Amino acid sequence: MKRIMGALLSLTMIASLAACQKNSTKDAAASKPATTTTTTTEKHPGDDMSLDELVKAAQKEAKAENAGEFMVYAPTSRLEKAMKAFTEAYGIKGEVYHESGQDLYTKLTTELEAKAATADVALLQDAYLFQTQMRNYNYVINYVPKDLKDKIKADEQNPLVCYYYNKLFIYNNQDGAKGVSNIWQLTEPEYKGKIFIKDLSKESVNKNFLAMLTKPENAEKLQAAYKEYYKKDIKLDEDCQNAGYQFIKAFLPNVSYGTGDGDIATDLSNGNGNNYGLIVFSKLRDDSVNQEKLTVSALSEQAIQPLSGFMYPMYMQIISSTDRPYTARLFINFMMSKEGFEAAFHTKAKDIGTYSGNSTIESLKGDKNLDFWKEKLIVEDPEYLQQAYASGVLDFITMAAAYQK
Repeated sequence: MKRIMGALLSLTMIASLAACQKNSTKDAAASKPATTTTTTTEKHPGDDMSLDELVKAAQKEAKAENAGEFMVYAPTSRLEKAMKAFTEAYGIKGEVYHESGQDLYTKLTTELEAKAATADVALLQDAYLFQTQMRNYNYVINYVPKDLKDKIKADEQNPLVCYYYNKLFIYNNQDGAKGVSNIWQLTEPEYKGKIFIKDLSKESVNKNFLAMLTKPENAEKLQAAYKEYYKKDIKLDEDCQNAGYQFIKAFLPNVSYGTGDGDIATDLSNGNGNNYGLIVFSKLRDDSVNQEKLTVSALSEQAIQPLSGFMYPMYMQIISSTDRPYTARLFINFMMSKEGFEAAFHTKAKDIGTYSGNSTIESLKGDKNLDFWKEKLIVEDPEYLQQAYASGVLDFITMAAAYQK
């Protein structure tokens, strides 16, 4: 039934997607409630089940005559590997629908509004869209596996963080390049056209990073870094509320935009010395990237102050309309376990750049653990992002991106 209803919705979804792509993030925010809420907190019998109890309930659920197809929506194809391992472990079949960015949210919300959702579980990135398009409508149910709760930090339990990605300032170390030690150096004329990030219209988490710079505590760090580098207090332009806004205004005119982090990483390693990229760390594992020519600022003796990039969470949630609640909980339990996480994200020695919300799962050799990265990077905050976008930060980012020095 789920598959049939999903097909009937396809034309409606396409029209909705086309309209959505024409709208800015601000437009999307305007159609959403301004209040901040949390995920559904109603207790379900499966919430307090042990793993053994959950396995039995999920297997019984899967064998029921009216059992719908178990489906997971995700922005990465890597969950297909996890689903295969899940089936092998518990004998329960399922499928993964892979879509990225706003497209995934459009598909989900279109189905949910029509009360015909096909997804049982969703892995979701972009804290702003997650907050405004899913949490604020109670479209998702938060679940923390009972047997793993003591291994997941309290501030990562609601909403549940399955894992993190990090985007880092990485530079080409050829031609004697030593990199910069202060982030304000990247606003200087000598770096115009030498900093590469993914097109903001195609990568909303990059916009979230910029918006997070305006959060007072981050702006204070930028203000202190400005004084440290220039030996004087920062003077804010009239349209800049704090040092975060001032940095965005000075930084974006120096930026060149690429179509994807993988391509940027490859081009960066084959390009000129002292070129910079702000890209997903995991892309350095690609065979097309010459790692020897690249230096990760956060891992060098001269790390960029006061921050070396940003980190964003991937939330795993139960879709509120699921007809497979026990299977959904079992799958989340599996993904938060060492077996499930490694089946998806640690399939080879080069699988750097993905960090489990289960604190007992270590990073691979050549990488650092999550606590290290949290100290070096800005982390997305869904509630602050909702406030920032509502106050017009996207208009400011768009203006700064279009400005030419």
